[in-house]
Amino acid sequence: MRTASVILRACAAAALAAVPFALRADHFNGGRTVPVHRIAPLDAEGDKISPSASLPEPVSQEKTCAQCHDTHLMAGGSHFRTGLDTNDAPESVAVEPWFWADERMGTAIPLTLHGQAGAFRPAELGLSCWQWTKMFGRAFPGGGVGSDPRAVEEVAGPRQRWFVTGPLGRNCLACHQQSGYDSSEWARQVLRENFAGAATAASGLGAVEGMNERLDDTWDHLRAENPDDHLFKVPEKTVYDVRQFDAKNRCVFDVGRPKSANCLACHAVSEAGVSSHSIAGDVHLQRGLACVDCHKNGIDHRLETTSCRDCHLEPKGAGPKPTHVGIPLVHFEKLACTVCHSGVTRDGARAQVRTARANRIGIYGRAQWATDVPNIVEPVFVKNEDGKIEPRRMAWPSYFAELGTNDAVTPLAPETVAELGVRGTNAFTKAVVAEVLNALKAKKPDGAFGFIGHGQLWTAEGEGSNATVVARAHAAAAPVSWPVGHDVRPACQARGAAPVKCADCHTSDSEFFFGKVVPTGPIVDAEVEPVPQTEFLGLSPAYHAVFGTTFAMRPFFKVFLWTVFGILVLFCAAVAAVALKHLVAKISESTLSFM
Repeated sequence: MRTASVILRACAAAALAAVPFALRADHFNGGRTVPVHRIAPLDAEGDKISPSASLPEPVSQEKTCAQCHDTHLMAGGSHFRTGLDTNDAPESVAVEPWFWADERMGTAIPLTLHGQAGAFRPAELGLSCWQWTKMFGRAFPGGGVGSDPRAVEEVAGPRQRWFVTGPLGRNCLACHQQSGYDSSEWARQVLRENFAGAATAASGLGAVEGMNERLDDTWDHLRAENPDDHLFKVPEKTVYDVRQFDAKNRCVFDVGRPKSANCLACHAVSEAGVSSHSIAGDVHLQRGLACVDCHKNGIDHRLETTSCRDCHLEPKGAGPKPTHVGIPLVHFEKLACTVCHSGVTRDGARAQVRTARANRIGIYGRAQWATDVPNIVEPVFVKNEDGKIEPRRMAWPSYFAELGTNDAVTPLAPETVAELGVRGTNAFTKAVVAEVLNALKAKKPDGAFGFIGHGQLWTAEGEGSNATVVARAHAAAAPVSWPVGHDVRPACQARGAAPVKCADCHTSDSEFFFGKVVPTGPIVDAEVEPVPQTEFLGLSPAYHAVFGTTFAMRPFFKVFLWTVFGILVLFCAAVAAVALKHLVAKISESTLSFM
């Protein structure tokens, strides 16, 4: 008993000694330098990595960082929201959706994890959390549905391969590694289903061999390697660069505040077809600011964004205060700052853009990753829920669907369509759509099918080579859109800047009010009716056509006003001269009479 008591007192003393370190680990102590992170990498079980072992475990960023930081608190961060909780994010938040895209099948289905209007939740389409993780893990830093226990324990849905891959844990280095992080390697390893080792490979600590993707769903880790494929059809294997480990098996992790390059790996946007040297980029980044200067968070990793007003209009804001000389106040009541100051297209003209999340730009390698599907256009000016006009990126969904009662639409997975064996020879045409729809009907005679695309519902008429498709309006074909916040342009390049000024928007045929937005989609020979910009603005085209016409007369009106003003000045001067003459005369008479 005495021995046990001594042991308990020793354990208690050790625990108390560790308390101050635990309490101050996540708190700033006044130092002005980032501490050197020379620490021992840990695996998923919390054991120290032995790089020279024959089959070493991959690094767990969560366990490694948890030696000093409260990684449990980070689980609720903005980048790790799962959609499995009702309070993850308000449904009114308009952010870029994810797109289940397949160029071969003309598919671009918008998906959301928190109920965004116009997008489907993965479960509505039968997508499991594991499938979502494989499809989109390339563009988020792990965690979330990739490692949430509720997702990993999920049994519903097709192709549950958590047993093969394990969870895709939070990858702290994706945001915090200062140099040498390879986001393309992260994407490749996630696609190969090497979830456990993806962060290790991307960080450069080692290489990950094998492909879990090629293993059977019933793979048994106790079974010998595949006799026909010793290179790829084998489970992932981590091979560490032992030169990066010291004698105590510690590594130096080059970490710090996220750099803008870390953010742009998943949040970049560029106009389709532009060359790299023609991209100006955000004016804030040009002036030395970083993304995290405006998008801040604490140890809980919940982002709080500084608005344009906070910096540029509030008295205590750090940014320069604009004067906006000559701009009526109504513009600031009805327009978001981004209407004039943001967008990636040249001169703010409407054009197709590609994003890292939707179009997989920024992933490099021998294989071509980037795709034009989904087709996204910007800027389309939309009146938001607060009644303000803002520029948005907009995409129209496209997919084959089964039609139910009351015109309900249920999207079909691209794999379902691919199984029909229908292929377009050179392009995705109306004839291909008709052929697929007839093949779906032959497979399920009692069903009805259609294709959503270009803002319309397309259905087949006729059979065989005589089949054609006709289009009609349908609510499910409405576009999804999300606000443009970047790239911010300097004032001299803003919409309405000199010499154009008011005429940039206020004419009888201005692109801002009267431009035609053409719904996009994969059918190359589709006849599509453009949508007037005023429909998205919720404004009267007749009123603004008349109002815009008045601006053409304003130069003459100004000349007229200045002429009238000049005449009034001359008249007033003449009256003043006469009055002055009479005043002088009266003063003279008064002086003479006094004398």
